[in-house]
Amino acid sequence: MGRRNGYYKLVTAQLLIIFFLLCIVPAGVVFLSSKKKIAENSVSNLENFAQVTAEHRSAVISQFLENKTDLLNTLVTLYPEDFFYNPEKLDGLFLAISKNGDIVDLQVIDATGRQHGYVGPYRNQIEGKSYDQAAWFQETLIKGVHISDLFTGFRNVPHFVVAVTDPLKHFVLRATINSSMFNSLLLSAKPGPNGDAYLVNREGELQTPSLQKMFALSDFEKKLISFDGSKSSTITKDYVYVTRWIENHQWLLVIKASIDDASGLYHSIRDHIILVSFISSLLAMAVATVAGFVLTRRLERAEKQKTVSRMQFAHMEKMAAVGRLAAGIAHEINNPLQLITNQAGWLSELLTEETPDKCKNLGEYQEAAEQIKKHVRRAGTITHRLLGFSRKISDQQKKEDINDLLVETVSLIEKETEYQNIRVNCKLAKDLPFIDTDGPQLQQVFLNIINNSIDAIGQNGEVEIITAQVKDQIVIRFLDSGTGIKPSDINHIFDPFFTTKEVGKGTGLGLYISYDIIKKLGGSLKAQNRVAGGAEFIISLPFEPAKNSTRVGGGLAANQDKQEKGD
Repeated sequence: MGRRNGYYKLVTAQLLIIFFLLCIVPAGVVFLSSKKKIAENSVSNLENFAQVTAEHRSAVISQFLENKTDLLNTLVTLYPEDFFYNPEKLDGLFLAISKNGDIVDLQVIDATGRQHGYVGPYRNQIEGKSYDQAAWFQETLIKGVHISDLFTGFRNVPHFVVAVTDPLKHFVLRATINSSMFNSLLLSAKPGPNGDAYLVNREGELQTPSLQKMFALSDFEKKLISFDGSKSSTITKDYVYVTRWIENHQWLLVIKASIDDASGLYHSIRDHIILVSFISSLLAMAVATVAGFVLTRRLERAEKQKTVSRMQFAHMEKMAAVGRLAAGIAHEINNPLQLITNQAGWLSELLTEETPDKCKNLGEYQEAAEQIKKHVRRAGTITHRLLGFSRKISDQQKKEDINDLLVETVSLIEKETEYQNIRVNCKLAKDLPFIDTDGPQLQQVFLNIINNSIDAIGQNGEVEIITAQVKDQIVIRFLDSGTGIKPSDINHIFDPFFTTKEVGKGTGLGLYISYDIIKKLGGSLKAQNRVAGGAEFIISLPFEPAKNSTRVGGGLAANQDKQEKGD
């Protein structure tokens, strides 16, 4: 009995060893073969992520600097030299452009280096300073624009500036950029808890704070970071370095990703394999099949976790590039509109002092001045809505006559259609009910569609506008004799930034904005090709018949109809 027990013990031990080996050997083979591949994939994924992050951040930073340079260039082009020498006007200009907090101060320096104006918190530190020997000042006069490295200057505070000169090189307009706001462009670029992102100049000096509280590059890193303009990555034992040039090769963006951060997934899979192998070894004598099944399920689960983690890496935060550009455009357009309004108001005041007997056409002059102010206000409203269509606009709906809105819109493009020999034929339904809607926004839509029709026709054609009441809808149809819409384009015609026009002739926003306006007004906008050739746009607007007022007399459309019939 003792010998048999010994035999069974020996067999049991042998079986245990066999089953143990059957579990450990495959697991060991899988572990060893996948270890290198998993490690390589982790580094490769980290490198791809760092490259994507570097591309996005460099684009955002370049766009930020380009916006500031364009803003200053626009200002020196838009206003005369004596405007900047006026302290009150300079103060007002600074308040207008620094609302977002990205500009700290504004400085005006003449061609001799003498400061003529300053707005900002460092007036005492730089009052009366001369810049005629400053390298940045000379570079600005020669090149027309200068973006400095980080320096302390007269203020004894680290900062950097953007400076431009007017076309005639008479003066320099210089703005200090808010370093905190600029540095925030890199905050979301941090690749992992031990990664880093920063800007350096050609001397390897930090231009933005290191996310890891580093004050200077090590000699080893200075040798690793390439300043030759290449986009290749550098992989060391601990880190992946990816670099991209910013603003004409002045600064270098460095993304420093830690390999240990990316190895967490590898360690997780390794730990799962070891755990499964150990459990399988313990259960191999009785439940070898079950142990294999558990191992397979765990490996599958680990692979899914790896895929999810990779997708999370790939879909990290991405910054869009246009940010503040719409506000800049609105500012540029509204300034001349304000100037026209002021001049028209001044003209109205002067006309009140004229003697009717001595001024033959005084009444017509006064009426013309009022019309100028009226249409400038209307242009300002349309500009505001065009650039602010994504913001919530206060309710401006009132009862409107669609026919009158169309007639007034067509009158805006009469000269253009006459010049291109394009007939605009309006077939407006009589007794069309009033509807509660936003008239200026509708006119913006009408104008966009008509202008697109004119562009499609080119020369010698016809645009037909038809209105009708269909049940509880007012339908407006725009038909043109142009080339029509390509079948491949018709499903994208209302997509943002989609345009069929030549480069530089269209933004791709007109129809998108029009579609958005009509949708917000509760209607629909459709596009299709005509059987006879050309395109057709159909607007449907709902109304409530019981709440619509009854027409009395007629509006612009009725008056135009009477004039055409000779009444």
